[in-house]
Amino acid sequence: MGPPCTLGGFISAPEHGLLHQSWAAREMVSATVNADGWGAAWVDDAGRPAVYRQVLPIWADVNLEPLGRSLRSPLWLANVRSATAGLGTDYANTQPFVDDGLLFTHNGFIDRFAHTLRARVRAEISSDIEPTIQGNTDSEYLFALIRQQTGTLTQRLRAALRLIESWLTNTPEVRALLNIIVSDGEQLVATRAAFNGDAPSLYVNADWHGALVIASEALDNQSGWSCVESGQIIIARPGREPIRETL
Repeated sequence: MGPPCTLGGFISAPEHGLLHQSWAAREMVSATVNADGWGAAWVDDAGRPAVYRQVLPIWADVNLEPLGRSLRSPLWLANVRSATAGLGTDYANTQPFVDDGLLFTHNGFIDRFAHTLRARVRAEISSDIEPTIQGNTDSEYLFALIRQQTGTLTQRLRAALRLIESWLTNTPEVRALLNIIVSDGEQLVATRAAFNGDAPSLYVNADWHGALVIASEALDNQSGWSCVESGQIIIARPGREPIRETL
């Protein structure tokens, strides 16, 4: 988030951007490569969310180069996917997700989601939001659960995580890895969180070429990258130092 940047400016140009991370991630522990699709979400000139999703690996997408040099926005969310076993590789399951004016991406998983928490989440979601779920991933259900909450964006994200935590209190064998970034176009709110497991890595740089960046792994070896501690939430707005709070 910051001055308008091309998609390629942070996807493929950095030495360790998402293109490189898709096949050579340094800190990923639950998979080897992110080859099950990729996507990017941004805000258009009218401030409306837009999204591009592809089920091919990012390195195999012939659209990456022309889109990378053509699309420009002050806000980007992007994701390269390593699909959880049992969750299909198709467009409906590919992130980021956008709805209700929000942009969302999730790095992590909920163990055996269809058998553990999906029914709980579905019961919590209103009849207006439930029909908007197109796929079967834990990520899309998490997004719906956040949209179901009320209050500020930070309060909504916190409330959703508290529900997940409460549902897992007596099931220590079920892991929920919940690194999430959600935006309303005005701010980025991110979590590094996990219940019954270890959260994936997360970094923040408040001045990466003039922009604020939150990423699973640092995009380069330049100074300014700092690790987000597990159990923290980051609240970031343009031109301000990001706020770190305990979940």
